[in-house]
Amino acid sequence: MNLTGDPWIPILFENGQNSLVSLVQLFEESRNIRDLTVNPPQRIALMRLIICITQVALDGPEDEKDWKGCRDKIIPACRNYLNKRKEMFELYGPQPFMQIEALSSDKIVPIDKLDCCLASGNNPTLFDHRASISGRTQSPATQALNLITCLNFSTGGKVGQAIWKNNRYSDSTFAAPCIKAMHTLIRGENLHETIFFNLLAKKTIKSFPNGKWGYPVWDFFPRSPDDTDCFENAGKTYLGRLVPLSRFINLSAGNEKECIIGPTFKSFKINHLPAFREPSMTVIQTKKGDPIYLPLSSEKHIWRELGSVINLSVSMEQGGAACLQNIQQVFDFIDDSHIDIWVGGLEVGAQAAKLNDMVEWNLSLPLGLFDDTVLTIYQNGVTLANNGELALKNGVTTYYADQAIAPKEMTGVKKKAAIIYWTILDNNYQLLINIANRQQEFDEWKKLIYSAMHKAYRQTCSHETPRQIQAFSKGRMKLFIKNK
Repeated sequence: MNLTGDPWIPILFENGQNSLVSLVQLFEESRNIRDLTVNPPQRIALMRLIICITQVALDGPEDEKDWKGCRDKIIPACRNYLNKRKEMFELYGPQPFMQIEALSSDKIVPIDKLDCCLASGNNPTLFDHRASISGRTQSPATQALNLITCLNFSTGGKVGQAIWKNNRYSDSTFAAPCIKAMHTLIRGENLHETIFFNLLAKKTIKSFPNGKWGYPVWDFFPRSPDDTDCFENAGKTYLGRLVPLSRFINLSAGNEKECIIGPTFKSFKINHLPAFREPSMTVIQTKKGDPIYLPLSSEKHIWRELGSVINLSVSMEQGGAACLQNIQQVFDFIDDSHIDIWVGGLEVGAQAAKLNDMVEWNLSLPLGLFDDTVLTIYQNGVTLANNGELALKNGVTTYYADQAIAPKEMTGVKKKAAIIYWTILDNNYQLLINIANRQQEFDEWKKLIYSAMHKAYRQTCSHETPRQIQAFSKGRMKLFIKNK
């Protein structure tokens, strides 16, 4: 199977038809393709592959001016590149795509391991709910999609074992670069526009920590563990990390049930912050001033973190995803006053190797929200909402303290109250966006917050008996937001 000519990428055409397309067809038909039809980790992995192909085919763009002029060059450039490099995109054979052909192992694993991102034990099989211990067959198209997803999202720790050039690899290893944090992409009217909006200029990459352009791994693939330059490119360059060589894998020449998965050798590692900044992630600072990626939470709607996600920091060492630097230029290519943003990723549990959930949000944001003044107003509105939660919990605490309820029981009640409160605000966050965009006062937003607080308080604090009514009144007096 060749990824350039054989269909394997799930997409949705503008006419509503679902289909699988090859890489060449994806680019040629990109103006007629509405979107990818995949889960969040697969979307991120595919977009990184597509962007990597586009950027190496264009060998750029160089800067903002070059970015504006490259839109119509994408399709012919990518078609020519894929046709010239076709042999590098064979899924099986002497040079299999993103795999070690000479890899062997004492332990062949079910190919379903690719589906659940190397999860083990009781972890949910997020990528494939039909996976089983005994394994099942997977088509070449499914194998290709799961291969690149695994390379981007495999967890750290013990991931298997492999033998390459008489060297055995079975140690614990690093987590792939895309796991845990949230990713941000700009969405266009069609896939062609989406690709264009998310391209980064070489000038932008140079502002990254260790911002080397590099080569895609498949164009500079290591043929032995001694190919130092190849591994240097794979771990420390922009193009080399977009489709990362995070695991040594061999799909066993078309075996539909088994494969080989192993860690890389100890001296090779794909570093995270501060050594390198992933382009689609949001970087924030801890209280100590250390940079970290904004973590993903399935329990917290993205509107509460929107101030960080769309922060257009001049320095690429912090702020929102690098593609958002194109926002100011997007004005020239859209007729609407809004821009669509996709945010999502793969959440891990308390243990780093335990996968928790896949999360995604689609937001239509007014372009005015990217203005510093407007964004500050929005963040102040989020602060009001956060203060409302604190006041609500304070009221619940006062109520149950008067009822002589044990602190352990009180914790569950406060959590229930917070869920009710945030559910109301989650369903109405567009109100805050509109207020900030119009630079209005927070009167309506405060009314909504107080209404949500009182509704949550009433539903979690009974007020039927005289004693309950007395405690209810005491707690209700705490439902006031403290403002500076």
